[in-house]
Amino acid sequence: MMSQLLYCLPENLLITAEKPVAAGLFTLCAETTHQSYVAYYDSFDWRLYQKSLALVGNKRTIYLADLATAVTSPQTPLRQHPTFAWHLPDGEIKERLAPLLDVRTLLPQAEVYTHRTPYRVLNEDEKTVVRLVVETIRPSTPDAPPLATCARLLPLRGYETEMEQVGEWLAAQGATAVSPLKWYERILTAVGKDPGQYTAKPRLALDPALPAPMALKQLLRAELEIIQTNAPYIPQDIDTEFLHDFRVALRRTRSAISQFKDVLPAEPVARFRADLKTVAQWTNDLRDLDVYLLAEPTYQAMLPDFMQADMAPLFAYLRRKRKKALRTAVSALRSPTYQQIMADWETFLHTPDDEAAAPPILPLAQQRIYKRYRRIIKQGQKILISGEEAEMHALRIECKKLRYLLEFFITLFPPEEMALLIGQLKTLQTNLGDINDLHVQEAYLLRLAAELPLPESRATLLAVGALVAHLHQQRAQAREQFSAAFTQFATPENRRLFKQLFKVEPT
Repeated sequence: MMSQLLYCLPENLLITAEKPVAAGLFTLCAETTHQSYVAYYDSFDWRLYQKSLALVGNKRTIYLADLATAVTSPQTPLRQHPTFAWHLPDGEIKERLAPLLDVRTLLPQAEVYTHRTPYRVLNEDEKTVVRLVVETIRPSTPDAPPLATCARLLPLRGYETEMEQVGEWLAAQGATAVSPLKWYERILTAVGKDPGQYTAKPRLALDPALPAPMALKQLLRAELEIIQTNAPYIPQDIDTEFLHDFRVALRRTRSAISQFKDVLPAEPVARFRADLKTVAQWTNDLRDLDVYLLAEPTYQAMLPDFMQADMAPLFAYLRRKRKKALRTAVSALRSPTYQQIMADWETFLHTPDDEAAAPPILPLAQQRIYKRYRRIIKQGQKILISGEEAEMHALRIECKKLRYLLEFFITLFPPEEMALLIGQLKTLQTNLGDINDLHVQEAYLLRLAAELPLPESRATLLAVGALVAHLHQQRAQAREQFSAAFTQFATPENRRLFKQLFKVEPT
C-alpha cells in the first residue's frame, strides 16, 4: 500500500470544493475545517532533528513523528509542557527519546496554528477514492498571514492509481512534492529557526594551504561563537548543557592557544590565556555541583535499598550550594570584567596580523599532532611499568590535547582514518577519565560529608562512606583496565597510521 503524499502549495493555489480535479475526473467534497495549536519540540542542539524525528504536541497530547518514514507514534496524553525525557509519560515516546535527549531539555522550537480542511476526492460514481487534507500553517499571533500551506494525499486501498492522478494534478498546478522532513524544515524556517544550525563542535573545512595564524583564528572564532551562543542561557538555568558547552568551548580555546602559542603574537596570547582561565574558574563550582546532582540516581543505585533514603540530606545540601554557585557564576558572567575580556578577545580574533608570510597550517598541524601522539605513547609505556595514578592524570590531559588537535583539523585528513583514530582515543580517554573522576568524587564526597550541617547526619555519613567504598572499588577496576585500553590505542597499526598521516619528513 502506498504511503501518503505531501505537496507544498504555492500562495496563489486555492483548493476549494468547486475546483475541478484532473480535468474533471474527480470532484472534491469538503468536510469540517479544524484549527488546532501545534508545538514542535526539540532540544537546543536539535538532537531529534538530527535523527529525522519531531516531537509534536498540542495542549492535550503529543506524538513522535519519524520524518524519514512518515510513521507516527500513537498519541500520548499530555498534562503539561514536556521538559526532560524522564518527565514524559511511560511508553514508546519516552523509551525512544530518553537516550537521545539525555540531560537536555525539550524546547518549543515552533508554535503555530494549523488549519486543516479535509476533502473526500470523489470519482464519477461519487465514490471516495482519495482523501486530501489541506493544511495551512499560521503563526501563533492572531490575524497573521499564513506561513505555508500543504496538501496531504491519504491513500485508500485499491485506489493507488487515482491517488497518483490527483498528485499529478497538484504538480501541474504548481505544487511541489516534498518529504515530511522538508515540510518540517519549511515550518521551522518560516518561524525563523535554522534547524541543525547549532553544533557544540564546529568542523571548519580548512584550506590546507591557509597561513597558520589565519587558520587558527578561524578555529578560535568558531569556538567563540559557541561561547557567545551558550552564555545568555546559563542564567536561565534551562538545563546543564549550556554551561557544559560553554566550558568545553573555553577549554578547547585555551588548549588551542596553548598548543599554538608561537603562531600568534606572544603578548596578547599570554594575556588571553590568563583571562580565559579566569572565566572558566568562575563556573567551576557550578559545574562540579551539576555533575554530582546529575549523578544522584546513579549514586542511589550503588547503595543497598535501606541506605538510599539516607542520601537525601546530602543532595538537599548540594542543591542549596548550587543555588549559591549559580548566583555567583551569573554575577561574574554579567560583570563588566567578563564583557571586556570577551570583547577584547573578539577584537583580537578579527584583527589581521602579518599572516600572509606565515607557514601553511597543514604541516604545522601534522607536526603538533604527531608530537603529541609520541608523547602519549612514551608516557603510557612508562605507566604500564610504574602503574602510578598521578602519571595517569598527566596522560589524561595529554590525550585531551591530542583529541582537540584531531578534532580541530579533522577536515584536513581522510575522514575514515580520522574517525578510527578518534574512536580509539576516546576509549583510552574514557578509561583515564573514569580513574580521575572516581578519585575526585571520593575526595569531594568525603569533604561534603564533613561539611553537612545536620545534627542527624550519622546515617548520611554512613551512606556516604558506603558510596565512597563503592567508588573506590570501581576506580581499582578502571586502573586494572588501563593496560588493555592503552595497548589497544598503541597498536602497531595505529602507529603506522599516525606516522603515515602526520609525520612530516624534514626537508
